[in-house]
Amino acid sequence: MFEILQHTADVRARVEAASLEELFRDAMRAMYAVMRARNEPLQSAVRRHVIVEDSADTTSLLVDFLNEVLHRAHVAREQFTDATFTRFDATSLEAELTGTAPASFEEDVKAVTYHEADVRTSGERWATMLVFDI
Repeated sequence: MFEILQHTADVRARVEAASLEELFRDAMRAMYAVMRARNEPLQSAVRRHVIVEDSADTTSLLVDFLNEVLHRAHVAREQFTDATFTRFDATSLEAELTGTAPASFEEDVKAVTYHEADVRTSGERWATMLVFDI
């Protein structure tokens, strides 16, 4: 579950989920919701393998993961709707992303920032705030 929030110069999203892996998936989906992908004719299904290693902590891992996904949106015009994590720990992950290409977007997210990001658990829920630089 995610909620897009207004912010003065950027766009904020509060993301909550039942598991850490679900939090990462929903954060990716929130980023694409901000970018507002357009349906393109002749889109092809794509799968990408991503590895993110040596992040400082789980919050940094989330931001690093989202920026890796964002890089693929910018360079290859790919939009991902799902991520299956094959390795996941506090500072590294490996995932299979599935989605479509080519994609075009109405909003340009330049980066996912560390500002306000803080992955936390409260009981059985995980949550964080994300700020997207647009």
